[in-house]
Amino acid sequence: MTTTARLRPSGPIAGLAPFASVAYRYMFLGSALTMTGYFMQQVAQGWLIYDLTDSPTWLGITSFAGGIPMLLFALPAGVVVDRFDRRTIMIAAQGLTALVSALLALLIATGQVQPWHVAAIVFASGCLLVLIIPARQALLPATVERSQLGPAIALLSTGQNSGRVIGPSLTGILIAAFGAATAFAAQAVGFLLALLCAWKLAPGPATGRARQGSARQSLVEGLRYVREDPTVLALMFVQAIPAFLIMPYSQLVPIFARDILQTGPEGLGTLMTANGIGSVLGSVLVVLLPTQRRGLLVLGSLGAFGVLLAAFAVSTSMPLSIAIMGLIGVAQAIYLAMNNTLVQLAVPDHLHGRVMSVYMTTWGLMPLGALPQGVLADWFGAPIVQAGTGLLSCLIVLLMALRSPTLRQL
Repeated sequence: MTTTARLRPSGPIAGLAPFASVAYRYMFLGSALTMTGYFMQQVAQGWLIYDLTDSPTWLGITSFAGGIPMLLFALPAGVVVDRFDRRTIMIAAQGLTALVSALLALLIATGQVQPWHVAAIVFASGCLLVLIIPARQALLPATVERSQLGPAIALLSTGQNSGRVIGPSLTGILIAAFGAATAFAAQAVGFLLALLCAWKLAPGPATGRARQGSARQSLVEGLRYVREDPTVLALMFVQAIPAFLIMPYSQLVPIFARDILQTGPEGLGTLMTANGIGSVLGSVLVVLLPTQRRGLLVLGSLGAFGVLLAAFAVSTSMPLSIAIMGLIGVAQAIYLAMNNTLVQLAVPDHLHGRVMSVYMTTWGLMPLGALPQGVLADWFGAPIVQAGTGLLSCLIVLLMALRSPTLRQL
């Protein structure tokens, strides 16, 4: 039985008002479970592929396989989300994601896993994620009042970033104690629980306007809106910078953990957990920060992200690296949550799926950056590559801050 019952917000903290909605609580929990599973996969696949191959290039290939679906399929996925029942799409995609995770766990447990297996399954998971994310984002406005949408987005980011804490730490423990197969099996269980949360939501049928005309016309309508709205276009461009230059940093962390910091899967889990804790703290700050000058906060946090990444690249101390990873998480969370909130608040409901699919397409630039960064790390070393991309992103952000009054005035 589904429920979308909304209760009147109560309590002294206005930022927590969305939790008065039963439907929003299911949305929040399902999102947290999904992202916990996703970050479990990120850590487990990185450790597994580097253990199998000892190759930074293979790390880049695997990251490319997981991210390329966002570039290829995010736009048509947005059309699907706006034209069909969003809840059904989420349920089906969550179930299939659990299935492919269980398949990889079985291959590892039986000793049959090969690097191409990992890349293929990561690609399949990425194809399903491009349906889950815009479907969830498009359903979000139906779970809270319009006046609560800003806090709801910020809180949802907090729940998603909790996955950065739980996922990596749990994965490090599971790999060290039981092996990688157990980590992927636990990920599959998490996706099944997220499926149950989606089941409890009310159906999210397509809007009337989205069903008018052909799928191609629907796609063109969404792209035209992004192109013609200067605020949304600027936010999309800002999203593309870290996606290409600095977000691929996560694929190189196993190299730092094993070869530079001389630690094992527990150390990798610790680094990613510190990043997750910082992300949660950053998300909480977003809820508490004032709503004025959010564009400057986006640019400032993105610039800090790049500087911190360069600092992590030159660190050879495990305690210092843990601290820097925590600060990276804070900057990353503030940037992502602020940018996401500004995009969603600017978009009309009937275009949510398509515009958020364009937003996801910018994430498709991440594998385009991940693959060459993996190859360059083979040639020049991971520290040089990571420091260089971090500093380059800072330079681009500075230029944008100087030349884009639209962003500064948000």
